[in-house]
Amino acid sequence: MHMKRGLYRDEDRVILPSIERIEIAYDLLLKIRSSDTASIHSLASIQVAAEKGTPQEACRQLLSDCYNYLKFFLYTNVFKTTKLAEGLIHSYNTQNHLVWSALARSSLEFSAVFYYFQKKIEEFKLSGPTLSISQIQGCEELMIKYAHGTRFNWQDLIQGNLEALTNSLDKDETRPPSINIITALDHLKKRDERFKDIKIAYSMLCDFVHPNMASHCAVVEMPCGEGLTHDCVMSLNPGPERGAFFMILTLRWVAMALDNVVELLPPLCRPIEFLLNLLDGSEKITIDFTS
Repeated sequence: MHMKRGLYRDEDRVILPSIERIEIAYDLLLKIRSSDTASIHSLASIQVAAEKGTPQEACRQLLSDCYNYLKFFLYTNVFKTTKLAEGLIHSYNTQNHLVWSALARSSLEFSAVFYYFQKKIEEFKLSGPTLSISQIQGCEELMIKYAHGTRFNWQDLIQGNLEALTNSLDKDETRPPSINIITALDHLKKRDERFKDIKIAYSMLCDFVHPNMASHCAVVEMPCGEGLTHDCVMSLNPGPERGAFFMILTLRWVAMALDNVVELLPPLCRPIEFLLNLLDGSEKITIDFTS
């Protein structure tokens, strides 16, 4: 699935470089396997290993969980970004500017959160030859926050406790809070010069997505000029001038978000490969229990 050519004027100069980057990122993501399994030990299993087993067995379970949580982190980000890219390409090809805007904003959110957690993972330096228990546990706790973080009270919804749910919609006592998107964007904008204005782009996309002034543009033709009256032409399918307006403002940010995800994959794969080598015995390390 690729993006149509020839939809807008000045395509070669303004639009083509970004859509080519989106297609390259999408094609790379499609080369990654389409399914995998992460196996996490139960808390009871880890407690038994810690209390009745050997330190080696307890460490092995922690290392296995750390490896599997990192796999979960990798594949959930790859698969969600792939699905976003598919939706973006489809909405571009069908010139559905409202859907494009919603997915464009989501691409910035997913990309920023991926960078936030990947940066934190790198701080644990999971590379040996010595690992401390605090490194392993810290990485696992970070991944639990990623996997279970939420801003909705799922516990009371699942249990059918509507009174408690009504009183506390955004807090689940059984799960950690998810990372705030603005916090993630603040981290991403410091990554390098490309992202310094990422919060401006995100704020603009929010106005396109919310039922505000900018969202009307998705169903209103570009104005033709000023006269005694201002003629506002509402249309289910506005013409190419309106489409060019959307794409000139948003395309490069979408391309940048997808580039960011693809660029973060190699550094994430390194600790995953290292932990796998530990678990299959092809690499040896020393575990420091003092911290």
